[in-house]
Amino acid sequence: MEITEFAFKLLILFFPGLICAYLIDQLTIHKPREAFFFLLQAFTLGLICYFSYWFIVKSIVRFWPNSVNAEVTFLKALTNSSLSFSFKEIVLVSFISVILACSVSVASRHKFLNRVARRIGITKKFGELDVWGYLLNMEEVVWVTVRDHKNDLIYDGWVQAFSDDSKDAELLMRDVSIYKNSTAEKLYQVGVVYLSRKRDDISIECRTLPLDERIIWKEEEKHE
Repeated sequence: MEITEFAFKLLILFFPGLICAYLIDQLTIHKPREAFFFLLQAFTLGLICYFSYWFIVKSIVRFWPNSVNAEVTFLKALTNSSLSFSFKEIVLVSFISVILACSVSVASRHKFLNRVARRIGITKKFGELDVWGYLLNMEEVVWVTVRDHKNDLIYDGWVQAFSDDSKDAELLMRDVSIYKNSTAEKLYQVGVVYLSRKRDDISIECRTLPLDERIIWKEEEKHE
């Protein structure tokens, strides 16, 4: 397939957007995306990067006139096929794209958008792919007890890594104590354990999360 001059120029101009979209794709956890969505995301992010560069240049010129070249050739090069683009401008915008990708990744990691939306009642979504990711991404969840019901075992240790979703239920645990689930008999201890189980075969308990003092046992309630 032959690439036209306009298509090649468009590819070069939106190179920062491709960098930004690729970094976001690598740094964030998300569902598989189609190629069309990736290109649309790269196009949108590229526009954001160029307009951010334009805003920065105009702000510098406003406060420090004649300190930098105030001309931004992006839009002119995009609309005028005879005008050559500026490689220096593309390099500078590429730096902005890296900063933007890191900012979007941090916002996605801490789920800022979902937190604000939940606070004001717009949505109840928590932003993770499933409850598996929501549970293990909680800052309070470090030390867990995994009950392997099929093999009658208990794994007690802290989580170092876990799979992105609960489809395979993969866990990498450290400083693990292993017990018999039915009798609580101590078996052995090991530094590292890798678990890959079906979701129906395990349950996870988080003893580091405090129990609400208002919750009492039914036996105590009946006695009172």
